[in-house]
Amino acid sequence: MEKKYKIQILDAKKDSDLLFKIVEHENEVFGEATVGNWNIKPIAKYGKVFAAVTNDEKEELISVIEVLSSFDRELAYIYGVSTVPKFEKKGYATALLRYVIQYLKKLEIKKIELTVDTDNFTAQKIYKKLNFEIVEDLENEYGDNIKRYLMRYVGV
Repeated sequence: MEKKYKIQILDAKKDSDLLFKIVEHENEVFGEATVGNWNIKPIAKYGKVFAAVTNDEKEELISVIEVLSSFDRELAYIYGVSTVPKFEKKGYATALLRYVIQYLKKLEIKKIELTVDTDNFTAQKIYKKLNFEIVEDLENEYGDNIKRYLMRYVGV
Protein backbone atom coordinates (compact mmCIF):
# COMPACT_ATOMS: atom_id res chain seq x y z
CA MET A 1 0.00 0.00 0.00
CA GLU A 2 1.32 3.44 -0.91
CA LYS A 3 1.97 5.86 1.94
CA LYS A 4 -0.64 8.64 1.88
CA TYR A 5 1.77 11.34 3.01
CA LYS A 6 5.43 12.28 2.97
CA ILE A 7 7.57 14.31 5.33
CA GLN A 8 9.65 17.21 4.08
CA ILE A 9 12.14 19.55 5.68
CA LEU A 10 11.28 22.85 4.03
CA ASP A 11 13.76 25.16 2.34
CA ALA A 12 13.25 28.92 2.81
CA LYS A 13 13.63 29.64 -0.91
CA LYS A 14 12.41 26.54 -2.75
CA ASP A 15 9.37 25.94 -0.55
CA SER A 16 8.19 29.55 -0.26
CA ASP A 17 4.61 28.78 -1.37
CA LEU A 18 4.20 26.00 1.19
CA LEU A 19 5.71 28.17 3.93
CA PHE A 20 3.11 30.86 3.27
CA LYS A 21 0.36 28.19 3.29
CA ILE A 22 1.64 27.20 6.73
CA VAL A 23 1.24 30.81 7.89
CA GLU A 24 -2.34 30.92 6.54
CA HIS A 25 -3.11 27.63 8.31
CA GLU A 26 -1.56 28.79 11.58
CA ASN A 27 -3.45 32.10 11.42
CA GLU A 28 -6.66 30.04 11.50
CA VAL A 29 -5.48 27.64 14.20
CA PHE A 30 -3.40 29.86 16.51
CA GLY A 31 -4.72 33.37 15.83
CA GLU A 32 -2.25 35.93 17.14
CA ALA A 33 0.17 33.20 18.27
CA THR A 34 1.01 32.24 14.68
CA VAL A 35 4.60 32.12 13.47
CA GLY A 36 3.70 34.78 10.86
CA ASN A 37 5.05 35.81 7.47
CA TRP A 38 7.97 37.69 9.04
CA ASN A 39 9.22 34.65 10.94
CA ILE A 40 8.50 31.56 8.86
CA LYS A 41 11.39 32.04 6.41
CA PRO A 42 14.04 32.76 9.09
CA ILE A 43 12.84 29.68 11.00
CA ALA A 44 13.18 27.60 7.81
CA LYS A 45 16.66 29.07 7.17
CA TYR A 46 18.15 28.95 10.65
CA GLY A 47 15.98 26.35 12.34
CA LYS A 48 13.87 23.66 10.69
CA VAL A 49 10.30 23.50 9.41
CA PHE A 50 9.01 19.95 9.06
CA ALA A 51 5.84 19.34 7.07
CA ALA A 52 3.73 16.30 6.38
CA VAL A 53 2.12 16.71 2.96
CA THR A 54 -0.09 14.48 0.84
CA ASN A 55 1.83 12.11 -1.38
CA ASP A 56 0.24 13.23 -4.64
CA GLU A 57 0.60 16.00 -7.21
CA LYS A 58 -1.20 18.52 -4.95
CA GLU A 59 1.18 18.09 -2.00
CA GLU A 60 -1.47 19.45 0.38
CA LEU A 61 -0.29 20.52 3.81
CA ILE A 62 -1.33 18.03 6.49
CA SER A 63 0.72 18.83 9.58
CA VAL A 64 3.64 21.12 10.48
CA ILE A 65 6.28 21.49 13.18
CA GLU A 66 8.74 24.38 13.53
CA VAL A 67 11.94 23.75 15.48
CA LEU A 68 14.59 26.13 16.79
CA SER A 69 17.84 25.07 18.47
CA SER A 70 20.42 26.69 20.71
CA PHE A 71 23.79 27.66 19.24
CA ASP A 72 25.53 24.94 21.25
CA ARG A 73 23.05 22.27 20.06
CA GLU A 74 22.25 21.43 23.69
CA LEU A 75 18.56 22.27 23.33
CA ALA A 76 15.96 22.10 20.58
CA TYR A 77 12.70 23.94 21.06
CA ILE A 78 9.59 22.79 19.22
CA TYR A 79 7.89 26.08 18.49
CA GLY A 80 4.69 24.95 16.85
CA VAL A 81 2.81 21.72 16.19
CA SER A 82 -0.40 21.85 14.21
CA THR A 83 -2.53 19.88 11.80
CA VAL A 84 -4.87 21.19 9.11
CA PRO A 85 -8.40 20.63 10.50
CA LYS A 86 -9.55 18.21 7.76
CA PHE A 87 -6.62 15.90 8.65
CA GLU A 88 -6.97 16.09 12.45
CA LYS A 89 -7.37 13.04 14.69
CA LYS A 90 -5.72 10.69 12.18
CA GLY A 91 -2.28 10.44 13.81
CA TYR A 92 -0.38 12.75 11.45
CA ALA A 93 0.94 15.11 14.15
CA THR A 94 2.06 12.14 16.24
CA ALA A 95 3.87 10.58 13.26
CA LEU A 96 5.51 13.90 12.42
CA LEU A 97 6.57 14.40 16.05
CA ARG A 98 8.14 10.93 16.10
CA TYR A 99 10.07 11.82 12.95
CA VAL A 100 11.25 15.15 14.42
CA ILE A 101 12.34 13.51 17.69
CA GLN A 102 14.38 10.90 15.80
CA TYR A 103 15.89 13.61 13.59
CA LEU A 104 16.93 15.65 16.64
CA LYS A 105 18.34 12.60 18.41
CA LYS A 106 20.55 11.86 15.38
CA LEU A 107 21.93 15.39 15.76
CA GLU A 108 22.73 14.47 19.38
CA ILE A 109 20.54 17.26 20.78
CA LYS A 110 20.55 16.77 24.53
CA LYS A 111 17.18 18.33 25.43
CA ILE A 112 13.97 18.79 23.45
CA GLU A 113 11.38 21.16 24.89
CA LEU A 114 8.04 22.67 23.95
CA THR A 115 5.26 24.58 25.61
CA VAL A 116 1.58 23.72 25.58
CA ASP A 117 -1.55 25.51 26.72
CA THR A 118 -2.59 24.27 30.16
CA ASP A 119 -6.08 23.54 28.78
CA ASN A 120 -4.94 21.69 25.65
CA PHE A 121 -5.44 18.19 27.02
CA THR A 122 -5.37 16.55 23.59
CA ALA A 123 -1.87 17.87 22.83
CA GLN A 124 -0.66 17.07 26.35
CA LYS A 125 -1.83 13.48 25.93
CA ILE A 126 0.07 13.15 22.63
CA TYR A 127 3.24 14.67 24.10
CA LYS A 128 3.10 12.42 27.18
CA LYS A 129 2.60 9.37 24.93
CA LEU A 130 5.84 10.39 23.15
CA ASN A 131 7.77 10.66 26.45
CA PHE A 132 7.48 14.37 27.18
CA GLU A 133 6.76 15.39 30.75
CA ILE A 134 5.67 18.65 32.33
CA VAL A 135 8.70 20.24 34.00
CA GLU A 136 7.46 23.75 34.76
CA ASP A 137 4.39 25.98 34.92
CA LEU A 138 4.98 29.14 32.89
CA GLU A 139 3.14 32.37 33.71
CA ASN A 140 2.62 35.09 31.10
CA GLU A 141 4.61 33.11 28.51
CA TYR A 142 2.99 34.64 25.42
CA GLY A 143 1.34 37.61 27.09
CA ASP A 144 -0.47 38.66 30.24
CA ASN A 145 -2.32 35.85 31.98
CA ILE A 146 -1.38 33.25 29.36
CA LYS A 147 -0.37 30.11 31.19
CA ARG A 148 1.50 27.26 29.56
CA TYR A 149 3.36 24.15 30.60
CA LEU A 150 6.98 23.64 29.66
CA MET A 151 7.37 20.02 28.60
CA ARG A 152 10.66 18.19 28.09
CA TYR A 153 11.38 15.03 26.17
CA VAL A 154 12.62 12.35 28.55
CA GLY A 155 12.76 9.41 26.14
CA VAL A 156 15.73 7.13 25.94
